[in-house]
Amino acid sequence: MSNNESNKIEPYDLVVVGSSAGGVEALSIFVSSLPKDFPAPIVLAQHLDPNRPSTLDVILQRRSTLPIQRVTTNSALENGKIYVIPSNHHVSINDHRVEVLEERGRRPRPSVDLLLTTAAQVYGEHLFAVILTGSGSDGAAGAVEVKNAGGTVIVQDPQTARYPSMPLALPPTVIDFEEKVEQIGPLLYDLLTGVPTPPSEERTEDVLHGILEQVSNQSNIDFRPYKTSTILRRIGRRMTVTHVRTIGEYADYLKMYPEEVSELVKAFLINVTQFFRDKEAYNYLQEEILPALITNARSRDRVLRFWAAGCATGEEPYSLAMLLADMLGAELTGWSIKIFATDLDEAAINFARRGIYSENLLKGVSQEYRERFFERVDQG
Repeated sequence: MSNNESNKIEPYDLVVVGSSAGGVEALSIFVSSLPKDFPAPIVLAQHLDPNRPSTLDVILQRRSTLPIQRVTTNSALENGKIYVIPSNHHVSINDHRVEVLEERGRRPRPSVDLLLTTAAQVYGEHLFAVILTGSGSDGAAGAVEVKNAGGTVIVQDPQTARYPSMPLALPPTVIDFEEKVEQIGPLLYDLLTGVPTPPSEERTEDVLHGILEQVSNQSNIDFRPYKTSTILRRIGRRMTVTHVRTIGEYADYLKMYPEEVSELVKAFLINVTQFFRDKEAYNYLQEEILPALITNARSRDRVLRFWAAGCATGEEPYSLAMLLADMLGAELTGWSIKIFATDLDEAAINFARRGIYSENLLKGVSQEYRERFFERVDQG
């Protein structure tokens, strides 16, 4: 089969890259690091001035060995090709095609959130999302959807980004890799081509049992009930990053470098959340559980204590706090209420302590609650 024929096979994987301020330079570095045999299509969404004609495709073609196509109409995605989204247009991914939309609205165009969300619905765990330099927070909500679908999220190291707001807007629990921009291309290539799902002839079950036992001993988390195929895929990604070729070698690597266990645990866990994520559960809390607790405490000492175990980036305890404040109203100042929130992920806890969330992560919060319990800070 010729290279041209293989490119026209429906893509198995997809890479979506979002950037804003400082993005032209970052994208130039990124595309220059991609080899000629890159095995997936790449869709680039860069915020540009909608009132000026864009030459981004021409600029990037000077730095890229891969063909670059400026998307003007609905286009089928082909492996080894880079698709540049035009300024002032939204696009979506549908049935392995990139589609130009006529939607108009307040959000930046092209919307990285919209692009990632639609791509996640089509590609699931075969989607790789990359967030580069940029101001604002476009891409944060989309990255959560990518993670929920089992995909991989890579961000430019904020310390190397000219404008770090976009990478920093992502909850740390959704980020799989944080790299300098010149290292992202080679990382993607390794993830896409490096290590397939470990084959059965390597006595996978025995080795996998040993790996999961070591993980359980060190982390006190039992991953044995997890789907084997998913576990093997996540191990495969860590094998690529650690440059080992077989699952047996990876088992030996874990014994030599116990700190790798924490990285493997992060790869296993899809640790994402959102405000009022389970609507039925919060309705039950508001209508049944909390009224009973409040009534009981009101007749005693007006003291309530709650513990949110595994709070991730804080949305769950903050959701509970909003419910309590709403239910108690003017009484609140006469109560002693504490909500303890804990998590194994230190980066997630630090994010939660900040209490700063981009607006596009508030989709579960009513407009009334947004106005009462949130205040706008610099850059939204």
